[in-house]
Amino acid sequence: MITHYFDEKSGKQSKVPNTQLLHATAVEYGSSWQSNPHSHIFTELVYILEGEGWFQLEEELVPVQQDDLILVNPQVVHQGIRAGNNGMSVLTLELCSPCIFGSAENHYTLLSAQENASIFRTYMKDISTELINKSDDFEELCQKLTDVIILQLSRRCQHSKAVSTSRKSARECARVRLYIDEHFTEPLTLDHLAQYANLNKYYLVHVFNREMGCSPISYLIDRRIAESKRLLSSGNTPIHEISIQMGFSSPSYFSQSFRRSTGFSPAEYRRQTQNVEEKNSI
Repeated sequence: MITHYFDEKSGKQSKVPNTQLLHATAVEYGSSWQSNPHSHIFTELVYILEGEGWFQLEEELVPVQQDDLILVNPQVVHQGIRAGNNGMSVLTLELCSPCIFGSAENHYTLLSAQENASIFRTYMKDISTELINKSDDFEELCQKLTDVIILQLSRRCQHSKAVSTSRKSARECARVRLYIDEHFTEPLTLDHLAQYANLNKYYLVHVFNREMGCSPISYLIDRRIAESKRLLSSGNTPIHEISIQMGFSSPSYFSQSFRRSTGFSPAEYRRQTQNVEEKNSI
């Protein structure tokens, strides 16, 4: 028999600081899916539930397969998942953490299935199930599972205090960024975003600029432009309809914003991308 008495009043602090789960996404990627280069103010944990493919970080293509786990440090530019021919099922956790795992100079940490990353599979599948079912207290359970994952990671990876801005500012900006990502086609304003975040709008602009390198409205417009580029290059939806779908106040404002961002008008961009596709198909 093995027994141990746990002293709740010992006052012993955990070696790993508390990490807050900001956002969790379970996605199935097809082989044709593509992402634009981007970075985050938080740590991104990517776990391959099924399939195989690549994870692109800056200029490096990292091959990944089922049960591989990747930790991407804050502010690291990456393009994300590139699925193989059979696609991939991926769980992504966005974490607000005062520590980083692995070497900050290496930008990311990869734990392969052969390096015991498969021990995380049960926790990841449980989080995926909770996201689907959304049973009572599922958010609290997902956070508890994340705590266990972080403790298991601390056993396998070197970790150190992150040299980033305050955890609170990162959390505030991450919430606003995620809200914009989910509602960018709606008529959002700075006042609306500040009300959602329960922050003074001038303070929101200040911390968002500090964390993201741009204002909330600039990020909103960039998000709309990125989606507009996809619509322009992949179909024949009239430009004025795209401007409405993307939440721009008028077609002329859409054209001005698009040209300022890309150097082309929407019509010019559509012609160029479609000409390239026609040449590639010959």
